[in-house]
Amino acid sequence: MATLSDLVSAIDSIIQDTDIPTITKNINKAVLAIAGGIMMPDRVISPPLPDLIDYATVATTTVAHVSLPTDYQRKVFMVLDSSGNQIAPPQGGDYYAYALFLKQLSDKRLTETGSVYKVAVKGSNLYYQGIPTVAETLGLHYYRKPVDMALDGDTPDGLPEHLQERLIKHYVCKEIFGDMIEDGQDNTGVGYKFHSGKFMEAMMELIDFIGIDAEPQYYGSGEFQDAGACDG
Repeated sequence: MATLSDLVSAIDSIIQDTDIPTITKNINKAVLAIAGGIMMPDRVISPPLPDLIDYATVATTTVAHVSLPTDYQRKVFMVLDSSGNQIAPPQGGDYYAYALFLKQLSDKRLTETGSVYKVAVKGSNLYYQGIPTVAETLGLHYYRKPVDMALDGDTPDGLPEHLQERLIKHYVCKEIFGDMIEDGQDNTGVGYKFHSGKFMEAMMELIDFIGIDAEPQYYGSGEFQDAGACDG
């Protein structure tokens, strides 16, 4: 298991930079980016990390939406009503099919009252109809954000042990080399290209290891859908 101290040392040995806080920040950014989904050469977004599956509840309000859990990152894949029964996504789509959600409502103003019978995710909110007069608890299954590392002995959240160092080291190095001018005219971009290639190799191993979900992949920060190309 790679610790934060191990990762900092591995990266520092390559970039020769003693700015440990900056390296730590870049390491956490790497884990967050990998968990959120990396666009692969075939333009498919890498799948969620199984170890980051989470469950939380939210309570309805007097308006037609409620914020998703604060640790939500991507892909709500099941919503449960207050009795523990699944609320199906919009017919013909999934929970991110907000246009279908609206189309299938009799009141497009989202003012219908009653028990929740239809839901959809848009941005950082869960939208629903009807609107209960008394707050109802809805259960959500989703993929959460990884927890940042801060202490020397902390380990990367959600990443398989055998790929942790390679994934993080090469991601951080490619980002650092990509932001700097490498010494020597003949060496322009060499470090960036090398670490980018090694990072993609590790990502392909990660995908082979965890498998591809049967459903499309979504970013948590907007309305981006992986259907073989990037919508963003």
